[in-house]
Amino acid sequence: MNESSGQHEPPPRWQPRPRTTEPAHDAPPADDVLHHELVRIQHRVEDVLAQGREAFAEGSDSYDRATVAILRLAALFEDEKRYSPHLSVVTLEERRGITTTRNLVAHSGYGAMNTEIFWRTVTERLPEVIARIRGTLRL
Repeated sequence: MNESSGQHEPPPRWQPRPRTTEPAHDAPPADDVLHHELVRIQHRVEDVLAQGREAFAEGSDSYDRATVAILRLAALFEDEKRYSPHLSVVTLEERRGITTTRNLVAHSGYGAMNTEIFWRTVTERLPEVIARIRGTLRL
């Protein structure tokens, strides 16, 4: 109730809920989730490569796919408890590079991004990182 007018306020449209600390009992195994996420990221990288360097520019489909690949790979490091045995094959330098690239994409905008470095990161470094992580999975 609004004290000044005496009227009831509508309920909020959404309520923040605390994050759960443990996966649900019926959640798929971490290896399966990680495998499927890496496949999705790899498909994006393959799409970027298929479109070629000439098509890779801010606002292009391939640039957007590269952006999502970086965002999704960086998100895996946010759930270290679940994926830590697999992510330990990624060096600290690589993690910093992925996180820095993610932060540039998410917060600074594309104007701050060096397109050539971004291209090489997505097409050369990401496949190596993905392959190493996949090598740790027991499927």
